[in-house]
Amino acid sequence: MRLNRFDGGWSDFLVRSRISPVSRPAILIMSALAIAGLLAASATHFTLTTLPNAWPVIAGVAALDAVTLAFPQTRIVQAVQVFLYGFLYLVTICLFGVLAAYAMQRMAFPLQDHLLNGMDMALGFDWPAFARWVDSHEQVQKVFYFAYHTISLQIAFPLIVLAVAQRATELRIYLLAFTIAFVATIMISAMMPAAGPIVFVDTKDFVLLHFTGATPVQQLMQLRQPGPFVMTEAPGGIATFPSFHATIAVLTPLTLRRFPRILTGLLVLDAAMLGATLTEGAHYFVDVLAGGTMAIVAHALAARIIAMEDRPRTAPAIEGGAPQNAASGA
Repeated sequence: MRLNRFDGGWSDFLVRSRISPVSRPAILIMSALAIAGLLAASATHFTLTTLPNAWPVIAGVAALDAVTLAFPQTRIVQAVQVFLYGFLYLVTICLFGVLAAYAMQRMAFPLQDHLLNGMDMALGFDWPAFARWVDSHEQVQKVFYFAYHTISLQIAFPLIVLAVAQRATELRIYLLAFTIAFVATIMISAMMPAAGPIVFVDTKDFVLLHFTGATPVQQLMQLRQPGPFVMTEAPGGIATFPSFHATIAVLTPLTLRRFPRILTGLLVLDAAMLGATLTEGAHYFVDVLAGGTMAIVAHALAARIIAMEDRPRTAPAIEGGAPQNAASGA
């Protein structure tokens, strides 16, 4: 394959324009999340030693970006570039989010399990009965387990599809919606912490269910203890209310609703993920309702923000007061 020639030399090669799917509002919100996490960690004397090392990912993206710039800028090459920038953004915000989520749990607001359980009961949902039903149906449990653990793929999937389809605006909306929902989930779960419905049952009574996505209760209780704390264990999903799994189960098909062949499979998969969020993730029913609502609100808000950001600004008037874009001879 023939490489592009860069007659302007290496300086032109390095500053060549890129296509970024990340909007300015998304960058600003991510920056605020990073600052909030660092401030919370500093204020509560919290150290997290088990965050993954992101430098290999950053170096890999930079290297691949440089390679793609050496090739003709075809549709596929541009799609790869867009995916790389979006992927790097998702990795970065997830790392900031883990630190912020754990550091903010150190503020030790009152646990809300009795409130959330009472809301479930008021809605007529019996979590122990539902969990026991799933535990007695092996095939259902297997489907739920598989669907629940597709969350990482489902976060990246819209990025792949929209990059290949060159739907730049929809991709910017998706990444901003993800950012809004992710940050809001961290903030709300810090103010309304909960251990999950497994605190009301004996998990040893279940045969198939192992609640692999449940809030790590021991970590949660350690975080709530006063004094400095150095965490050396791998972090898990510390947020109970709202459920971020439920958010992704709604946000992914909502984002890809204009791709009917993909949408049908997603709806089936995400229906299973929503069910699995209750059992495998050990969430209250209201956690799932709140997570799904979060996705819809975040997507609508992101679409509005992107529309405002893309709105053309009024051209400044030239001398004589005539608009700059007025037709000549009018």
